[in-house]
Amino acid sequence: MPFIVPNFNLPVNIWRFGSVIPGPPTLTTIGNLAWGRRQSAITGAENPQGNLLMTLLLPPGTDVRAAAQSLNSDVAEVPAGTGRYYHVMDVDDIGKGFPNEHRAATLLATDDFGQWPTPYP
Repeated sequence: MPFIVPNFNLPVNIWRFGSVIPGPPTLTTIGNLAWGRRQSAITGAENPQGNLLMTLLLPPGTDVRAAAQSLNSDVAEVPAGTGRYYHVMDVDDIGKGFPNEHRAATLLATDDFGQWPTPYP
């Protein structure tokens, strides 16, 4: 089954390393926050601390950076304005070179910029 272009339904704020958070973001875009394929009782990818890794699907060519693309990774707030901050762990393209191309960023939730609001917005 081919990849389809996702519905980019959420506003996203992205800050480059060194930017003041929650100051003005480096980039504001749209995206789709997903938890990979939900097909089994296994919890999905986890980091060593046990936090789930989420996937942020973005329009092709969106300038989002992980440590592999710069010295330090970006921080994303999804949805924008909610206080739900994530470190960008990795970035790559899906369907590269095809009409359905889009970008995926693996995200790790963080409270480095304050506790997440309760309940989650």
